Amino acid sequence: MLIVFAGPPCAGKSTLAAEVARRRNLPLLSMDATRRRILPAAAHTRADRQVAYRAMHFAAELLLGAGSSAILDAPYGHQEDRDELARIAAGVDLRLIECQVSPETAVRRFRERGPDAVRLDLTEELVRQMVRDFPYTRAGLVVDTETHSQRECVERIERYLRRSADS
Repeated sequence: MLIVFAGPPCAGKSTLAAEVARRRNLPLLSMDATRRRILPAAAHTRADRQVAYRAMHFAAELLLGAGSSAILDAPYGHQEDRDELARIAAGVDLRLIECQVSPETAVRRFRERGPDAVRLDLTEELVRQMVRDFPYTRAGLVVDTETHSQRECVERIERYLRRSADS
């Protein structure tokens, strides 16, 4: 199974992905962590993110090829990233979880956590715009991290993952 957490900044995808990975004892591949590890001094450009997506997807392909499940944590806001995800997920049980939040809550979360050490280009206005313009596919489970607690979101995700595994 390939479990993918997608969504705009400050939507809660990394928090939820980490908790599901912990509960299921699965490897977690994060686009931001991958980019930091392989391009530590690079600017946070689209080209840098594409390199990180490719590396993360390659690692996921290796895990899937070895018979393991994996969890991916990345925005998947660009069609080409979603297309590449579909390619590597061909023949496996792909479970997409899209994290949703309002622009106001995302900006509040951004303020509370302080400047992003990974996304130095991130500003309140950019967060607001990215949340407002995020291209949700609604192809899997959408979790509203604004109206549901972390515990409630994880419970919904676990039910979704169990349901898919049972069918």
